Amino acid sequence: MAFEGLALVADLGFILLAATLLNFIARLLNQPPLLAYIAAGILIGPFGLGALNLSYAGIAIGVTTTEQVLLLAELGVAFLLFSVGVETDLRKLMEFGKLAVVGSVVQVLLTALLVFVFNHFLGILSFEQSVYLGMIVAFSSTTIVVKLLSDAHEINTLHGRIMIGFLLMQDILVILALPLLQNIGATLSVETIFPLLLKAVFMMVSAYLLSRYVYPVIFRFASKSEELLFLSAMSSVFAFIFISAMLEFSISVGAFVAGVALSTLPYNLEVLHKIRGVRDFLATIFFVTLGIQITPSFAQFPIALALVIAGIVFIFKPMIYYLITVISGYGGRVGLVVALSLAQVSEFSFVIASQGKGILEQTPGLYSFIIMIIALSMALTPYFLAYSENFYAFLNRIFGQSIMPLKRSHLLHRKLEKLEAVPINLSGHVVVFGGGTVGSSIAESLHRHYDVIVVDSDSEVVSYQIGNGLDAVYGSMDNREIWHKVCVEKARLVVIATPFSSAAISLVRYLKNVSPQTAIFARAHYFKDALRLYEGGVDFVVMPHVIGSNLFVRKVFEYLEGGTVEELVNYKAEFMKYLSEKVLDEQRLKKIL
Repeated sequence: MAFEGLALVADLGFILLAATLLNFIARLLNQPPLLAYIAAGILIGPFGLGALNLSYAGIAIGVTTTEQVLLLAELGVAFLLFSVGVETDLRKLMEFGKLAVVGSVVQVLLTALLVFVFNHFLGILSFEQSVYLGMIVAFSSTTIVVKLLSDAHEINTLHGRIMIGFLLMQDILVILALPLLQNIGATLSVETIFPLLLKAVFMMVSAYLLSRYVYPVIFRFASKSEELLFLSAMSSVFAFIFISAMLEFSISVGAFVAGVALSTLPYNLEVLHKIRGVRDFLATIFFVTLGIQITPSFAQFPIALALVIAGIVFIFKPMIYYLITVISGYGGRVGLVVALSLAQVSEFSFVIASQGKGILEQTPGLYSFIIMIIALSMALTPYFLAYSENFYAFLNRIFGQSIMPLKRSHLLHRKLEKLEAVPINLSGHVVVFGGGTVGSSIAESLHRHYDVIVVDSDSEVVSYQIGNGLDAVYGSMDNREIWHKVCVEKARLVVIATPFSSAAISLVRYLKNVSPQTAIFARAHYFKDALRLYEGGVDFVVMPHVIGSNLFVRKVFEYLEGGTVEELVNYKAEFMKYLSEKVLDEQRLKKIL
């Protein structure tokens, strides 16, 4: 038994050391950690150094070390999906309810159908393998996309909301699919499907009742102690894991449902913070073990099948997303961003692949190739999202004339037209990029005396501004079509009210080239950004936090030198009145939305 314990410690040690080393290298190369962990598994696995081999029998005393490592890896998936569930906001699914539900179902079915169609001509895979492969490539990654949108501050953009709607609905679909795939031979049997649906409904209802009536009381008390909050969250995960196991579901299904049950609590982000260390530790083991199990047999793996899988993931699936989004009325630009950003495979697909490993390995090299495609698609996603605008501009240059009728089509842009209030014959007006706190204050003040147009990438902000009587347009600052739509070259003043970004420099350069007489005011957060804006040609740059700190220092000196707080009290009353008005505005905005 002692030898077994040492063997497990040694295996975990190899896994963590390799993961740490490769993660350092990934950071230096600006690559996602997930790719580093899979590479670490390949490095120490039988295909690399051979330090670990999860296919060996292990020490034949009780549970083998192989089984223990794989059990920890399975818990890694469970905690990873638990964190996805905690961050899942089902209310966002309702925002684009019809598009999310119908679009996701159509996309998943069409993507899976493509696998069957191509396999019909190739004749390589069995029916069971086609089903598994279709489900694996059909779903996109909630974790990767939400993280990228959050880092880029694009969660509240129109394309961000559409993507989140698709992803949340897919998460629900994959949770329903996993139990069905466990007994794939009887998938179409009513005797099999009906009990599974009853079990799924039972789990969902249990989660709802706990979330509504039990968890608020428990976690309100537990939130007073960090240790108790952590233990309560962990207990919730394992409670649903036990329920899931009793219902003969994957433990990952139970963990995800546990996360969704906690997502409605005001403590959900704190819960996520508490369990992050456990999640990251176990998830690292999972991804490294995936790499260890990759033993590519490229000599035997059909090249035609490899091309089909890659083509479906990177070409056909994005095309389906694009067509669904465009037909729904959101236009080609939004459709392209959605399509490219969802051109990857889901973290749930790791679970599906692991569950169907025995079936997939009937074709040599298929399982390993699928794991590599999943990892590669996730690694490429940041680049697809970052360069989607460039790709759109490139397509416009290549196909611009041939797609002009589509660009003017009311049918394909009907939803976007609701987010546009642009007067004709614009000239001598003011364009404000950014309708947040700063931009909104500027626009509302100037609106009384000048023609003002607000441009913002948050559709809710645009809707609010239009409802408030202002002219507003949905779009990003680096969108040349938006520049022409709001006639920036004819504007008297352009105000960049968002913090510094590379898009601001692009806009400034364009204006200084085509309309040098247009004045440009901009906002910056860092000194180097303010300097770059001035060097780019901006006429006036404001740094609100610097102005605020200077005012703060002046008031401190006034008090210390004058020994009175009279002036400060007057300022306080005036500022409190202003703050009260702004709070009322925010409450009014929430009611409208």
